[in-house]
Amino acid sequence: MLRQTIFEIAKRIAYPALDAKWRLERTFCRACPVCTGKPPFDETRAYGRVFLRCRNCCHIWAHDYSRARAGFGMGLSGWGGGEPDSGGESEIFLSRFSAENFGSKSVLLFGTGPTRAFRVLHDEGFDVHGCDVSRDVISFRQREFGESRFFHVEAAGQRQYDLVVATEVIEHFFDPMGELTSIARLCRKDGVFCGSTGFSSSGEVEDGGAGYMSPRGHVIYWSERSLGRAFEKLGWQLHSFGLASNVPTARLFFGSSNPEVNAKLDAVAKRCEGQPLLRWT
Repeated sequence: MLRQTIFEIAKRIAYPALDAKWRLERTFCRACPVCTGKPPFDETRAYGRVFLRCRNCCHIWAHDYSRARAGFGMGLSGWGGGEPDSGGESEIFLSRFSAENFGSKSVLLFGTGPTRAFRVLHDEGFDVHGCDVSRDVISFRQREFGESRFFHVEAAGQRQYDLVVATEVIEHFFDPMGELTSIARLCRKDGVFCGSTGFSSSGEVEDGGAGYMSPRGHVIYWSERSLGRAFEKLGWQLHSFGLASNVPTARLFFGSSNPEVNAKLDAVAKRCEGQPLLRWT
């Protein structure tokens, strides 16, 4: 209770300063963080926030949240406020799906938090590793699985993986191309990067009350177009699929340079015929 009260007081002090910093950044922004497109950028408002939108790639972003605060992660409660070892359905599904369809054996759960995905996959015999920025989450996992299995994001580059999974992570990237490039280095040649995030289907932030961009920690609203452009710069082909969940705008995505993987994902898309690849509530 005391911790929450202190955080609320800190927000009242910090947010006006962050808003002023973001106003200055918007004024002098000279390039889109994804496609390096030049101004002018459209300004759009929603959920009490102001966003920039690139006219070239439709990238939508805001920097009205503290990068330092983001560096602490969400702790053992996660964004949803649940108990440790709960949730993680998307990560589990994507890991099983990739093992079955692409033969992925080694898996890195990137920014996984305290969900049950790590434990489930470990118990199923996956060569699974996990990383996060939250010291509480890292300590929680290391007590049981050791430092070689779960570590800080900054230590993730010690090896490469067949599959890197990041569910509800890439919307938190302040430097999208820099952080996606770091993830690409974690993938083995012809490996796969996949995850989930909210997609703006209309190019607008307002999403019919779904509220995906209401948390200030969500600093990017991706779209098929903007994420496709980012993946293209990394040599990946983007595939996205519906995700029927409690996040109305969420989509599953895959990125790979492997022709066989891309052909299989094209075939899956045809079978889905616009229906969600995964359903959970």
